[in-house]
Amino acid sequence: MTDKNNQTPLPTALPTTALESKLKSLREQSQKHSQALTQKLATSQSGQNLLHIGTSLSTLPPDLHSLLTHLHPLLSDIEDYETSSVELLQDLVHRANEVRILQRRMEHARQCAQLYEDLQASEQTIQRNEQYGTLIQDEDLERDGILDQVDHVHSLERAAHTTLSLVQDLTHSTSQVSATTTTLDSNATTRTLPSLRTPLEHDSERAQFLMKLAPRIRRLESDTIKALSTRLESVLQQLQQEEGQEHAHVDQTMELTMIGHCMRGLALLGKGKEAENVFARVAIMPLIRSKVSMGRLDEGGSRGECTGLFSLLDDIACSISQNFGQVLRLSESIPEIDLVTEGVWVPIATALMADAAIKMAIFSPGIASILQANYTALNTFLSELAERLLQEKVDKQSSHIAAERDALESFYYRPSITTETIQQAQDRIYAHSMTADFSKRWNLPIYYQLRFGESCSRLNHAITRTQIEGWLADVFTDYETDEDLLKSASGLEQQLFLELYDILLGLWRPEVILRPLTHRFLRGSVQLVGRVVSFVSDGLEGKIKFGQEKQLIDAASENGDGTNGDASYFVRDPYCWGDDVKEVATIAWELTVLESRMTHDYVEIVVQAVDSPENSESDRTELRSIVKEVLLEASQQINPVVQKSWNEIIVSNLSEKCSGPLAAVKGVAATYRMTNRPPPTNASPFVATILRPLKEFDDEFKHKIPPQVGMRWKQTIVTTVANRYSSAVQELIATVQRTEEALKNRKARRMSAGGMSDGEKVKLQLYLDYMEFSRNVKEVGVNVATVEGVSKLKDLTIAAESLHQRNHANGSS
Repeated sequence: MTDKNNQTPLPTALPTTALESKLKSLREQSQKHSQALTQKLATSQSGQNLLHIGTSLSTLPPDLHSLLTHLHPLLSDIEDYETSSVELLQDLVHRANEVRILQRRMEHARQCAQLYEDLQASEQTIQRNEQYGTLIQDEDLERDGILDQVDHVHSLERAAHTTLSLVQDLTHSTSQVSATTTTLDSNATTRTLPSLRTPLEHDSERAQFLMKLAPRIRRLESDTIKALSTRLESVLQQLQQEEGQEHAHVDQTMELTMIGHCMRGLALLGKGKEAENVFARVAIMPLIRSKVSMGRLDEGGSRGECTGLFSLLDDIACSISQNFGQVLRLSESIPEIDLVTEGVWVPIATALMADAAIKMAIFSPGIASILQANYTALNTFLSELAERLLQEKVDKQSSHIAAERDALESFYYRPSITTETIQQAQDRIYAHSMTADFSKRWNLPIYYQLRFGESCSRLNHAITRTQIEGWLADVFTDYETDEDLLKSASGLEQQLFLELYDILLGLWRPEVILRPLTHRFLRGSVQLVGRVVSFVSDGLEGKIKFGQEKQLIDAASENGDGTNGDASYFVRDPYCWGDDVKEVATIAWELTVLESRMTHDYVEIVVQAVDSPENSESDRTELRSIVKEVLLEASQQINPVVQKSWNEIIVSNLSEKCSGPLAAVKGVAATYRMTNRPPPTNASPFVATILRPLKEFDDEFKHKIPPQVGMRWKQTIVTTVANRYSSAVQELIATVQRTEEALKNRKARRMSAGGMSDGEKVKLQLYLDYMEFSRNVKEVGVNVATVEGVSKLKDLTIAAESLHQRNHANGSS
């Protein structure tokens, strides 16, 4: 039933189960809405305050207004107590901070007083330095006075320590004041409780005090550096004056102590360069200027030869080591100072490069031998400089003096110079920019061109004479080398190859080779070998003729016997030496020996020439491998020429010579045709001459056959000759057979003695010749079974084997 106006359904009675289900659904919806409301309250400040009262809406009190009303008085009391407690804490922290500030000011005051006291003491030490400056020049100074001098120099080093500390404090104070004036106060808006753990605000009072002393500190710094430099200079001058005196070794103990104080003081102030400059200017440059001159450089020789360079450098090193060796050893204990490099090497290099005449004479003499000697002398001097300067030499006199030192002097510091120390000093010398600039002064490419030009000139002269006079020309020009000894050592025999090998050896002699040019000299060696190989190859191919064209010669220079009056050789018409197999074999053997030397003995010669004592065994192995790889290029040029000489030229020439007697094969038929001669019992005379040229050549050169050639050349010759021989025999047999066919129909067929026809006698003769030829092939060392032509000969003549047996039986009976 519905209302007509509202048209809404009227409630009707529901069963109990439906009502329970409805109640359960309403509770679930209420729980969901409660959770959603709780989440929203958690996201706001007011909602969070309510949640402190109850974790969910179901636990909130029913009347929040009454609850807040009752809690308001309690909360007010709590806020008042908190305010009073914070004020009390602030007052306590403020009073404590005032105490801390006063303590800090007191500490700063003590520090400032100490700094000011140190500043005054250092200033007084510098002021006293002037009155001590004249005492050290007094030669009659007593021992107490010397000790007073040492104490004063020690005070200068202490002043350097004080100055360094003041400068560092001043730098820090300047940074602190600058940071204080540029930093904003970021603690003004910070709401934190006061605490004694909070650091005090920065106080610039001490920094400002130091900044007021800044001019005096900077002046003290410059005055200290000046005082230390002046004192170091005066002590070094005193060392020079006392050199050679009997008590020099005793006095140097005190002076070295003072020098040590000065150098350490300068090093502390970052002025190690100043100590190096003073040492170079006062100690080294006067010594170098007194010794280096053009006259001293050319001492013992002509002008420009620099014969005195080695002795000059030795004298300089000895003088520096003797006069200032102890100073140099002392400086090695101060890392900031490098007297060996900056104080010694740089002045020496500057002196040698500053004077135009000396520089030209040393670095650009224009003569290869002089430049090499100069380079070797300076390179040796440079490589041994650190060792010669730092190595301590103990003689009997110094040992006796050392034994007489009193107990006080025995406590003086004496640096220990080890091998590692010397090596480090030498490494610093090599790493210095002056060393690189010094090395660039050498025009080493020009030196190589001069040396290589000399070698090419010698080789070209030898080639020219060989081309005119032949391979027997006497072209060996090194009179300092024993020719027989070189022949025995190298295995070479021909003059041109001896000259080449001597030139190659000359490139690596100590008076020629320079290690920086090793790669160039290796390349030059390959080029020289290639030049000779090209000359041999062109001669083999006929591009180069030996001998000389006949020309009209003045009657006064003509002897009338075919020789030139101005020369000691016989004038021959141009010829190709490649046509003479003996010369070809000889030159091929020389090339083989040269190839062997280049890849074995010559490698060791190069390695020994460029090796350094500092190299390890692995370094030498690597060096040997690189050198061998480069020289392998030269040997690779040789092998093709050797192969061509034997497998083409010699094979072709001997094949033609051995084939010459084969023309007599056609005459075998004429020997027995209608001559009524008895059957043959021996081979034809020409057969023994077929391989005679090969036999004679093999007997002469069997010990000079290159290993890479082997026996193939001989096999090729025998095969070629045997093929030609078998072809000639085949033609002859065909002719004999045609003749026999023509005579078959004739009634008056003639039978010779023994019952053989003329054709059978010819076949028998060819069989006997085949047997003889086979024996000759075996004699020259060729396997008959591997020669196709011999097998063909056997097949062609095997039919006559029965004739040979019958003829042999008739002869026996």
